[in-house]
Amino acid sequence: MDDDIYDEFGNLIGDAFDSDAESSDESALENEVEPQDEEVDIESDTEEKENGIDLKMNVDETFAEDVKQIIVDPAEPPQDEPVIQPRVEKKLKVDFTDNIKSDSKENGEASIMAGLPEVIYSREYMIQTMTSLPERIRNIALVGNLHSGKTTFVDSLVLHTHSPSIGLKKSLKNFKPLRFMDNHKLEIDRGTTIKTSPITLMLQDLKNRSAIFNILDTPGHADFEDETIAAIAAVDGIILVVDVVEGITARDRSLVDHAVKENVPIVLMLNKIDRLILELKLPVRDCYQKLNYIVEDVNQRLSQNEFIANYTHSTTVSPVENNVIFASSTFEFTFSLISFADLYLRKSGITGVDIEEFSKRLWGDYFYDKKTNKFSTNSQDGKLSRSFVSFILEPIYKIITYTLVSEPGDTRLPSLLWDNFGVKLNKQQYKQDPQILLKDVFKAIFDDNKGFVHSVNSSISNPRISQIRGINSQNLPDDSVLARVVKLVESSDASQFLSIVRVFKGELIVGSKIKVLGENYAEDNEDYKIQTVEELYLSGGRYKVPIDVAGEGAIVIVGGIDSIVNKGATILAANKSLENCEIFSQPNYGSKSVFKVAVEPANPSELPKMLEGLRKINKSYLAAVINVEESGEHVILAPGELYLDCVLHDLRLFFTDNLEIKVSDPMTKFSETVVEGSITKITTSTPSGNNSISIIAEPLNDSKLSYAIESGSIDLSQPAKITSKILRKDFGWDALAARSVWCFGPEGLQSPSLLLDDTLEEETDKKLLYSVKDSICQGFKWSISEGPLCNEPIRNTKFKILDAVISGSEIHRSGTQIIPMTRKACYAGFLTATSRLMEPIYSVTVVCTHSAKALVSKLLDGRRGNIIKDWPVPGTPLFELEGHVPVIESVGLETDIRIRAQGQAMCYLTFSNWQVVPGDPLDPDCFLPSLKPVPAESLARDFVMKTRRRKGMTGEPSLQKYIDTNLYTRLREKGIVR
Repeated sequence: MDDDIYDEFGNLIGDAFDSDAESSDESALENEVEPQDEEVDIESDTEEKENGIDLKMNVDETFAEDVKQIIVDPAEPPQDEPVIQPRVEKKLKVDFTDNIKSDSKENGEASIMAGLPEVIYSREYMIQTMTSLPERIRNIALVGNLHSGKTTFVDSLVLHTHSPSIGLKKSLKNFKPLRFMDNHKLEIDRGTTIKTSPITLMLQDLKNRSAIFNILDTPGHADFEDETIAAIAAVDGIILVVDVVEGITARDRSLVDHAVKENVPIVLMLNKIDRLILELKLPVRDCYQKLNYIVEDVNQRLSQNEFIANYTHSTTVSPVENNVIFASSTFEFTFSLISFADLYLRKSGITGVDIEEFSKRLWGDYFYDKKTNKFSTNSQDGKLSRSFVSFILEPIYKIITYTLVSEPGDTRLPSLLWDNFGVKLNKQQYKQDPQILLKDVFKAIFDDNKGFVHSVNSSISNPRISQIRGINSQNLPDDSVLARVVKLVESSDASQFLSIVRVFKGELIVGSKIKVLGENYAEDNEDYKIQTVEELYLSGGRYKVPIDVAGEGAIVIVGGIDSIVNKGATILAANKSLENCEIFSQPNYGSKSVFKVAVEPANPSELPKMLEGLRKINKSYLAAVINVEESGEHVILAPGELYLDCVLHDLRLFFTDNLEIKVSDPMTKFSETVVEGSITKITTSTPSGNNSISIIAEPLNDSKLSYAIESGSIDLSQPAKITSKILRKDFGWDALAARSVWCFGPEGLQSPSLLLDDTLEEETDKKLLYSVKDSICQGFKWSISEGPLCNEPIRNTKFKILDAVISGSEIHRSGTQIIPMTRKACYAGFLTATSRLMEPIYSVTVVCTHSAKALVSKLLDGRRGNIIKDWPVPGTPLFELEGHVPVIESVGLETDIRIRAQGQAMCYLTFSNWQVVPGDPLDPDCFLPSLKPVPAESLARDFVMKTRRRKGMTGEPSLQKYIDTNLYTRLREKGIVR
């Protein structure tokens, strides 16, 4: 092709209207044009010419042969979609592996391994050790309150194990944390963890033995409790990280309770001890008392736990028992009593001393006499200092003091470092900024994390010894495969989901076939799928290490098995028989999701795109619940505002291509209940009249029983004799009622409702009644999941079957007739009782200064909330406040408190309980003013009517919809119903 006839933009040179030019151009091109491929999208076989230019030839000569060519007529109206879709490269997560893969497609896995960040050990040796020596593995989860220093502590482990040449070093100028485990854009921008992130490291203990640590870094914010629960289910022990200034918070107490319930050992990490010195400026003896108070506070919480009788691990945390670690994530050091004792003896060259016996005298009521160089249990009226103060706190205090006040030429700090720890720094380091110098000093003294490793190794069992929780695995043969999908994680471009898997038995091999059992397999034995392990990785935080085999005890990332996984799953060998097969029980992550919004696409044609995004949200966020109302609106439920904000961010930008959505005002999930029993018995029949049933409703005013059902202490899957015995002995039920419990509900079992068979054999054919028991239970569950007031669950209500007439014909007693009949009967019993609306309540925990207490109380009062109690945080100027606020009134509360208190208060909201809303929801005479707040006595009516309108429900809730019209008229005439 002659390039001279075209300009630099591909346009024909010359006058398009010149006939000579046109003729010469066509003759010049005629011999060079190849026949057009039949697959090319051209509207006609005839050559289209415009202004004398052959469009077909021009396109064919401009682009390569393998390019799809489309001819668009300018006269036609524009298309909705562009002819050529733009290439959108989304990347809202940091993953070094993706970049390495793109640069090393030809060289394969070896090139990927070579491109990974360098570590101070051999990755091949680490992988070999994991496979051949599972007893060297420790699976732990870092848990704790928000800003307690979990992620920063993992940073110190990453910086210790990785080569500084890879760019992982922090910028010393701004002293900014690395936050290597936060790889989501929201986590990086906001500086807070929202997803559980795994990392596998090889660390050494005090005897220089290597151990493989699978560490799960969990969020600290209360909204993301689901991520913490999932992490605890995958590990063999937890590290409870506590900020020593704030002490044990409400969040920490709930984590201790959950660990005891799950029978998981606890290692306590007292973090940020530098704050006691630099911020609070506590005297050295008060510092010990502060640390000791936190340890005793945890022990008190352990001893008071209701599940402590079944707890098989140490019921006491103490530095002496080597399950307490002291740390400063800011200055990147950790130590235990044993590691500090080893440091003293190793640096001073003293031999012949039992390290364990020496370390036990460094805590508690042991005092050190410097004159006699001996320990004593007598303080001699306060003249002697505690050994922990003398050997540990005083040197640390001196190091910090000398570092901050030293001037050029001052020899106190170098002498202290050399005399006590045998450490020597170069002269240039002493000229640095005090903060940087202090960090270098602590790094030189505590040059490793061996104390942390030693404490974990001695307090947390290896995978071969630890118990498999949530499933009976004793009947599995030794050569079988058993693994658990803990949760799903999205790829950096959201194109696929990978599974975080804990292997309990056997091996996962790349390319092997496995059976993945869905979380509903117990109810539906078809909920499984045979899939192939396509990818297998060890996690490195912001990168992934490809491996071929994952053995017992490993926590790995698996690709290619997520199609059937929603929140979690059970993995078995492909040849494993599914008869009598158990699966891991999945926690009900959405039980506390009571904060909700409705969403819809701004462009209705993008509804399929939004639905696909919602399906991915449901996989990515464990506590997110997606519902479709009768009106067709899509509702997202979440535990709190921050959680919901993250969900909406990912829905717009991550799982869809900048989808524009409309979001409703924040709402809450309601529930329905009764406060007094049914005033009459109403019989409901099937349309054929062959079956009838009478059900009444009454309140279940037994919080102890409700809690027992919620916690699983009473489970109808266990033998009926056991359930009956528990109800009789523990809750005072009579023998007949204890044997007649049929069903619990609704889903989640918070403030549960019950169905009881209260019929008499003389009046009811029990054999026929029990033949339709499953259908009646299904009708009951249907009714209590969608109550008659505003289609919300019914809670804290006891339903009793008083009598029933069941047809002897199998056709007439089919589920299609029994289920709707039972539903109407439950509604009739509910509406003849004193019905009420319930709303969720948040528990409010505020840590603030004394001056901010009045402000917080005022803000809560204006939102129908209140402060229940408050107490000072020992050793600090802070106070901890505990109160309640309705969820529907809590929108923006955290922001208001932080802004108005000017940073002097930190607020945490967690779901607490359900509470009856003031007012009668069925009273049509309630005063409902427009554009004004409704009176307290009209709140229930207002909530019900607004919820019904939003859901597209017509009319008002009425008994007339569920019973015969003539019967309803007679009841109204007698004044039984309104």
